[in-house]
Amino acid sequence: MKIKLGGYGILKNYTGTPDPNHDYQLDHAKPIREIIKDLGIPEGMVMLVSVNDTQKNFDYIPQEGDDIKFIPPVSGG
Repeated sequence: MKIKLGGYGILKNYTGTPDPNHDYQLDHAKPIREIIKDLGIPEGMVMLVSVNDTQKNFDYIPQEGDDIKFIPPVSGG
């Protein structure tokens, strides 16, 4: 199954490319939390997940063609 995958900020380092919309192939359906683990993203580094511009929880199982973005915790002041 093919999805679009991207990350913002430091999470770009884990998604395989700085392109926020690159194709990612899943060998089988699995929840977003497993995709995060497979990518080697440390726990707590993903604050929000956007799927097709709608916030989803980490148990969401992507569908063919979904556009998924990982958003890190926001900091600054």
